[in-house]
Amino acid sequence: MKISKIIAAVSGLFLMVALLLSVVDFCCFLKPFYYYEYSSGNQAQHIGMSEEGLNEATDVLLDYLKDKRDDIYVETEVAGTVREVYNQREKLHMIDVKNLYQKAVLVRNILAIGTIAGFLWLFFRDRDSFPSLLKEGLKHGLLCLLVVVAFTAVWAAADFDAFWLNFHYLFFDNDLFLLDPNTSIMINMFPSAFFMHMVFMIIAAFALCAGLVYAGACLLERRKA
Repeated sequence: MKISKIIAAVSGLFLMVALLLSVVDFCCFLKPFYYYEYSSGNQAQHIGMSEEGLNEATDVLLDYLKDKRDDIYVETEVAGTVREVYNQREKLHMIDVKNLYQKAVLVRNILAIGTIAGFLWLFFRDRDSFPSLLKEGLKHGLLCLLVVVAFTAVWAAADFDAFWLNFHYLFFDNDLFLLDPNTSIMINMFPSAFFMHMVFMIIAAFALCAGLVYAGACLLERRKA
């Protein structure tokens, strides 16, 4: 039974991390969020672009990250002049961002496979105890991850700029993410407030999804009982 509890806890942690990465994936490509942030922050007017041009530049970025295109080349009118939207530094940074995104997706998929394998092993080994093991595994996995998520939320709320800067230093081995707002359209498209709202949207969405998953496990255990 001890090995079953260990497998359940590991599988529960795998599931919660995979769920978090899935929520990140969903939120980062939620176009209505982008449009709302652009509208509320008057980004198009501030940059000197039309809303159509701003949305097109955004679509190019998201399609690039999803590997639907090979580059982020796009031209539009900016401050009365037709020009390329993204400069060379931004292009190099987006290569790093795309690599990070693809690694996150790979990790998510591996964890999802590990979760399925672990829970299937538990189901066929301890079928009668499976609902209880499932609930306990999810509880341990959720508690472990909630510590990290709660720390992230507190740090981001207290000093988001410091949090966001250190996030980049953690995941990138260069300073290409340090963009000049006087020359970079990208940094004006996505100011600090944009990412702060996205981070807290991710945290809220994950808390909701994780709570529903755990509630479903509790319901399954009660039905079994």
